[in-house]
Amino acid sequence: MLRTIRFSEADVVLSMYSPTLGRISAIAKGARRSRSKLGGRLQPGVWAHFGLARGRGDLSTVRSASVIQAHAGLWLEGYRLRAASSVLETVLRAIPESDASPETFHLLARTLGLLCTATPLEGPPRLDPIVLGFQAKLLVVGGLLPRLGSCAVCSSPGPLVAFSAHAGGVLCMDCARSGEPLDPAARDGFAQLVGHPLAAAREVCPSAGRLGVERMIGLLLHEHLGVTLRSATPV
Repeated sequence: MLRTIRFSEADVVLSMYSPTLGRISAIAKGARRSRSKLGGRLQPGVWAHFGLARGRGDLSTVRSASVIQAHAGLWLEGYRLRAASSVLETVLRAIPESDASPETFHLLARTLGLLCTATPLEGPPRLDPIVLGFQAKLLVVGGLLPRLGSCAVCSSPGPLVAFSAHAGGVLCMDCARSGEPLDPAARDGFAQLVGHPLAAAREVCPSAGRLGVERMIGLLLHEHLGVTLRSATPV
């Protein structure tokens, strides 16, 4: 479950992500009523099996829901919930409707599972390496991994001093005018997040590079998908 929006006094509209259907919307009629059996199963971050009935319009109707993994730990700590919100927003804004990907689904489930037990870190939850690792790996799944080991324009091995999402990655000193200055800690952090399992994200991405990693991800999303994350620093 990615998001719920109040539709009427009793109904809610849901945004969900399915490994076979992609990002879809559905209406849960009567879910806000106190006697509804659906209410507690429709929280953002819940992994559930939904029975849907296709309607004539764009919205399916939820007929049933059974929880597979509640990810209850997200709701026990404000830090975890805010971090999870950044992850869910990324899927909502960066994944087109009906773009089904089992890899994306399992990456999302793995990320929420890790955040359920994550110890809060200093700094904004959106900069948690688990969140940044999810976003970086989502770019990989979408075929948007930037060039990190050599200049994206001339293939020079370096020094690599700038970054350009439009050019496709890092830039050497001779090509740097087409990009913006790049902190080496950000480049290394991005590469480490992509190259290591998500469970190791906090170990391989030190705090010095996290803001720069977020900047790189934001530039890539804006350049290739026209997306700006509301929870992130504006690009």
